Amino acid sequence: MKRLAGLTVLAVLTVGVTLPAQEAGDTHPYYPLKIGAEWTYKVQGGPIKVKVAGTEKAGMFTGYKLETSAQNKVSATETVAVTPEGVKRFNVNQLSPEQPILFLPKDPEATKTWKVETKVAGQTIKGDFTATKTNVTVPKGTYNDVIHVRGENMQIGSTSTNVEYWFAKDVGIVKLKFTLGTQ
Repeated sequence: MKRLAGLTVLAVLTVGVTLPAQEAGDTHPYYPLKIGAEWTYKVQGGPIKVKVAGTEKAGMFTGYKLETSAQNKVSATETVAVTPEGVKRFNVNQLSPEQPILFLPKDPEATKTWKVETKVAGQTIKGDFTATKTNVTVPKGTYNDVIHVRGENMQIGSTSTNVEYWFAKDVGIVKLKFTLGTQ
């Protein structure tokens, strides 16, 4: 993770979302996880695509395997699942946290703040998250009543991290801002 220090990523929805009818398990109205669904984002260096490639077991839940690709080459995978608390991340690139990480609460009106404290590959991940409703404009357009999730001053090992997600109903993540380190 040290080699990622100073990395800033800003992804915004630019092309659109493809949501086929095929479903496998639970989903969240602000993160419609369906096999074959794709999101395309604009980032420095060119577009990236996130695709729901399939399902796999995630603890007691049906997890969705997400593949992130750049230039048609898979560069990262993760498994997320909808739980009674909301959407949790169960692994990234085959590395699983000791406790799955909640990143989208089931009801952001009821769960406006929450703490994360776990370990992945021996490194501590901890910090506080907040969820609020807002509007956001991205190249694809303006989305109203999105869920804005912020994890500020998070710690991944010894590195300070900030992450922000904007989730639009029936669309998913329309904007993502991730800062690792000082940049």
